[in-house]
Amino acid sequence: MPARTTYTKGREVEYLARDLLVDGGYQVVRNAGSLSPIDLVAWQDSGHPVLVQVKRNKTHIDGTALIAQAYRRDIEALRRMARPVGSNVELWVWTLNKGWRFYSILPGGICEVSDHGV
Repeated sequence: MPARTTYTKGREVEYLARDLLVDGGYQVVRNAGSLSPIDLVAWQDSGHPVLVQVKRNKTHIDGTALIAQAYRRDIEALRRMARPVGSNVELWVWTLNKGWRFYSILPGGICEVSDHGV
């Protein structure tokens, strides 16, 4: 069996995030292998799109300030990109020991949310 690469490990976590969205009643498109800051685009017929960047981290990063520091460039790219009016832009971080942490990307920073924004 071939070794798992960084790409395949990241893809596995993107699939987990996709499954959460699908279970929440969303249709989802995965932006595979792209240099775009967005990994998943999700929508429901009655709502605004949700744009998600997914990250996998081996260790638990605790606290919004540490997440903002660890993923500073990614968060800046998410803030700068053009987006549909009314869309939610989120950073989802998965760690081995704590599972999912969800962050809403806002114009002035990030805010941890207790559940994904779907």
